[in-house]
Amino acid sequence: MSKTVEAAGAILIRIRSGKQLPISVSSGDVLSDEDFHALSDCVEVCLVHRPKYDDWSWPKGKQEQNESLFRTAVREVGEETGTPASLGPFLTTLEYPLNEEGGRKRKGVSGSTTKRVSYWMATPLDALQEQQRHVAFGPVHEADISEINDVRWTSISEARHMLTHSTDRTVLDACVTRLRESALDAISFTIVRHGKAEPRKSWIGTDAVRPLTPLGAAASFALSRELACFAPARIVSSSWTRCADTVLPYALQSGIPLERNDDFTEDAYKTHHQTVLDALESCIQTALQEKRNTLLCTHRPLFEGIFENLRGMCLGTSLAKRLPKISPFMQTAHALNLSVVNSAHGPIIIDIQKVAPIVY
Repeated sequence: MSKTVEAAGAILIRIRSGKQLPISVSSGDVLSDEDFHALSDCVEVCLVHRPKYDDWSWPKGKQEQNESLFRTAVREVGEETGTPASLGPFLTTLEYPLNEEGGRKRKGVSGSTTKRVSYWMATPLDALQEQQRHVAFGPVHEADISEINDVRWTSISEARHMLTHSTDRTVLDACVTRLRESALDAISFTIVRHGKAEPRKSWIGTDAVRPLTPLGAAASFALSRELACFAPARIVSSSWTRCADTVLPYALQSGIPLERNDDFTEDAYKTHHQTVLDALESCIQTALQEKRNTLLCTHRPLFEGIFENLRGMCLGTSLAKRLPKISPFMQTAHALNLSVVNSAHGPIIIDIQKVAPIVY
């Protein structure tokens, strides 16, 4: 019987000390070879050495019980490199027989067991960002020296030569493609549907104060663990109770103010449709200008207009198709994470990822 072991990791990338990103990186256009060469001279990636296999590879590890692959990737990067990080665009997934881990045949492991590793692009957090997301994400413990005994920051070209396995160079190629899409200058913009609320028919009171159910509150709390993987620095919500309470756990855990906005309520959408879309555009533009990962929580009825608006921002039609078209668009207490870059033509979405809470 075949079995798949899930794992996750990331290419951790940063700007070299004393360097600045070229202006062309912020253009939102796919970089030319010349512009990419200028970019690659300014950045470095992080490799780890595993003494067990005597190889250089990307930080990664197996998924733990009750853990999403987002959390696995962030946790493993933190454990193996000592650097807290937030996830950016998805890169690729690799699969190989588990008994060939490290390029060597392993005894006692069935050849029918496959290891599947999902990779993201990731960037280091500064001290304030790490402090803000620490409670929601939880502690990260340093890897034992028997697992990781060296960590190196190198250029992209040096990494290509240092990597032991050809499959890791495939991951690097995926990262290069993302860098050509200006991904290093991207911000994370996460759109959340509020948690399950008390039924309208049984609620006595105004719709604006209709609260979450206990299950909805539990899912909202669990969602905060996933949101921490993207290290939001700004939290915006519809002013109505069920939306604000969905992202309140992360606001309380991080100390980031919760901004209640009347423009993202159901009533606003019914009476002033364009006002909602203008508020969304303003929110995204502010996130790009201030380089702040942003979290927005709103209601199901708004998603039809919001997603239609966002489709026009997508890098390509295949990416635009990943925005749901049919109600309810996404489940309660679920989210879509968008990687957005700026351009002369306005914001461009280069990646979309589904985010779900794990309640156990």
